[in-house]
Amino acid sequence: MKNRLSYAVLETIYRSSSLLNIELGKIFKEYNLTGTEFGIMEAIHSLGAQTIQQIAKRALLTSGGMTYTKKQMMTKNLIYEELCEEDKRISYLHLTDEGKKLIVKVLEKHDIYLDKLLSKLIAEEKKQIARLLRKIYK
Repeated sequence: MKNRLSYAVLETIYRSSSLLNIELGKIFKEYNLTGTEFGIMEAIHSLGAQTIQQIAKRALLTSGGMTYTKKQMMTKNLIYEELCEEDKRISYLHLTDEGKKLIVKVLEKHDIYLDKLLSKLIAEEKKQIARLLRKIYK
């Protein structure tokens, strides 16, 4: 088979991704969140208020997917929308107080899980994996 090594690489990426989705999904479900909702909350928590377009790009969502998820999160009182003073066509998403409290709790469990999962790797190996995987999508 000509592409055996490529298949082996993709299989390893797929298995790792599946494991993460399953295990992190358990954490998110415990807090009534989807992975997408967590990603949006984490982005706002880490980077501050973001435009809807910035968040959609980061979360790999279409505009329709972003609109749906935004409405769901607003219904759960996790985020709120604020229009830009200079350009009313632009709006920013912020975490509500409830959203801020929730993301701190979820991140605590999330980080504990990731530390445990990657505990067999030294810092340099983690950096190397991240650098190599970025080469695929950038």
